[in-house]
Order: sequence, then structure tokens, then C-alpha cells
Amino acid sequence: MIIKRIYFMVGRILGFFENRKTNTTIVKRNVRYNIGKVNMHSSYIDDLIPQAVTIGENFVSSINSVILAHDASLYNHIGKHRIEEVIIGDNVFLGTGVIVLPGVKIGDGAIVGAGAVVTKDVKPYTVVIGNPARYHCTVEEYIERCKSKNVLFDTPESFKKYYENSLSQTEIDEFQTKYLEEKRR
Repeated sequence: MIIKRIYFMVGRILGFFENRKTNTTIVKRNVRYNIGKVNMHSSYIDDLIPQAVTIGENFVSSINSVILAHDASLYNHIGKHRIEEVIIGDNVFLGTGVIVLPGVKIGDGAIVGAGAVVTKDVKPYTVVIGNPARYHCTVEEYIERCKSKNVLFDTPESFKKYYENSLSQTEIDEFQTKYLEEKRR
């Protein structure tokens, strides 16, 4: 029962559920955080203190990833929030369902695997996975593993538009067709 209450409390705070006491919908505040050129960004960025989040160039994140700069767990005890800056470097990728906690720095070129909970800094050009996120390998080692498994393929030229958030359905179909054709080889 307590877990269910916490689930709905967090959901209301994040704006996913209605406030049952007043029957009004929570309105999300204007999000103001520092971010470079965004390629594909699907993260929820802390909207209580977005000014404490800095994201570099060419950031790519998958669905349901969350970046938090605050922790309200002490509020009921001492009436205070913990706030620590989150800094995400250039060319960083966050997989589906990644949670980045307050005070974390993620270095340039890092890859954070799906479902990882990032509680500590991530070094540049490394791959981290798990809960809590832990070092898996360097990006170069990851590339070599993918090459050895023969799972890398050249993307269509038109797919560069993906990094401008302007792909058409035709171009997405082209990408999927090319992948399926190369997979059959």
C-alpha cells in the first residue's frame, strides 16, 4: 500500500496523474535548462530546478529517461531539498528508462545502457549499464564487439535528417528496409 501511495505521489509531482484532492490537473512549468544542439531528446528533465541541468551538444536520449537535479526525500524530515547540478557532456546517449540522479557528471561520448540508474560520475567514452550503473567497457571496445558480431550497418544518407528531428515516414521506412536487407545477408 505504501509503495502504491509513493508511486501516485511521484506521478502527480511529475504531472502524470491528476491531483485527486482538488481534481485539477498539474500543469508542467516552463522548463529552463542549458542544452546544446539536440539531436533526439526524449528525456524528462527535472522541472523543479531545471537550471541545475546542463546538457552538451548532440545529446540523444530514448523514451522514459529521467534527469533529476533535486532530491525531496528529506523534505518531510527537515524541510529541505537536496539540489546538485547534473552535467551531461557532448555526444552522450541515454538508453530507454535511464535515471540520472542529482550531482552526476556524464563525460563526453558516454553511452548509458537501458534501465541504468546513474548514481556516480561516468567517465568520457565509456559504456555503463545496470542498477546502479557500472562500468562495462570503453566505447571503442563496444564498437569492436559490435563489429565482431557483425551487427553494424551503414545507415542511409537521408537518415542524417534524424539528427535534425526532421525525418519523414518515407525516410524511416528506407532506414528500416535497409536494415532488414542487410540483416538477411
